[in-house]
Amino acid sequence: MENTNTIQFADDKAEWFIAVGEKFRGPFKASEVYEKLQSKEVSWIDYGFREKDAQWIRLADQPVFKSLQPDAPKPKPVMAPPPPPSQQKEETKWFLFQNEAQTGPYAPSELKRLISAGQVQESAFVWQEAFSEWKPYAQVSELKTETKVAPPPLPKAPHAPAPVAEEKSDKRRAPRKPLVAQIYVTNQSDLVSGMCRDISVGGMQVLTERSPGAVGTKIHLNVAPPKDSGIASFVAEGVVVRILEDQRGFSFRFIQITEEAKTAIEKYIERYA
Repeated sequence: MENTNTIQFADDKAEWFIAVGEKFRGPFKASEVYEKLQSKEVSWIDYGFREKDAQWIRLADQPVFKSLQPDAPKPKPVMAPPPPPSQQKEETKWFLFQNEAQTGPYAPSELKRLISAGQVQESAFVWQEAFSEWKPYAQVSELKTETKVAPPPLPKAPHAPAPVAEEKSDKRRAPRKPLVAQIYVTNQSDLVSGMCRDISVGGMQVLTERSPGAVGTKIHLNVAPPKDSGIASFVAEGVVVRILEDQRGFSFRFIQITEEAKTAIEKYIERYA
């Protein structure tokens, strides 16, 4: 979609923060965020935050901006000499479109692994050189035959307390504020590093390449906030309460934290507000 500078946003208030690397900028108006997207100063896969959302969400997934994204281009077929007969099937290249994003090309074996792992949605579209247009994945029989039954959810960690009903009320009582901080997480058998995106006295949301465990898993944390936050590095214990939809992060609740760290977090939130 071309930038005509005529986009009108309802209630265009300066309430948006944008995560850039290990820092965040803002607040911006929605119109200002859109101008930065058009000028490529920020990208659709960068994260944005509003206090009423209570979490960081990719700009591409924000309802405010979702309808303004450019249409996904149709991939141009690449002309190449025919491969040897033994490689004919493997050389077919597949493209995948889901979650408002196009990926590929994939070799058949790569796409089959994604399907078997349950990472291709029923609403996805696929394309290959033999097709004249994108086709719904659910209608491509040669791919559907490779679909396997998804495994059951992972069991909760032994003796880990299940998320309780008061988690929602804790979230309402404890306001979250943006905080970009390096964090190291261990579940006693694996070490995961990531970036804290927001914090409250009750817990954090962390962006990582993988989760340290299923909901209910107990974790130990080493948090290193930036110096200008006023929060010194601290260690704590927590329990995973939610896995982000794109599987690239999680939220956890503190179950043990020092009074010094808790007080510093409270002062940071008050100063930020």
